[in-house]
Amino acid sequence: MRKIIGEIPARYQSKRIKQKNLKLLAGKPLICYAIEAAKKAETLTEVFVNSESEIIGTIARENGVKFYKRDSSLAKDEIVSDQFNYDFIESTNADILVMINPVSPLITGSDIDEAVNFF
Repeated sequence: MRKIIGEIPARYQSKRIKQKNLKLLAGKPLICYAIEAAKKAETLTEVFVNSESEIIGTIARENGVKFYKRDSSLAKDEIVSDQFNYDFIESTNADILVMINPVSPLITGSDIDEAVNFF
């Protein structure tokens, strides 16, 4: 069986909108919508939040997903997703990585499943 991991990358300090992943939308942090969708996706073997922040890690664990603490050097403005994704894949041995944007509150578990099944 293939190991299909859902990864929600979430830096603590955003450049344009400070702490955007923690901004409240309808009373809950924006990142929680991505977590809920990922948990409902039937195709994902595991779900992780990938961040340099223990504050975000606490939210991940409180919402029933795993937390991968990325090195702070991989949370700088000039770092591109390929760099922190490579580090994450090496640590988790994922066969397939599904990156879920934490600032897409309308995504559903079905959307994730459809994307995985498409490929």
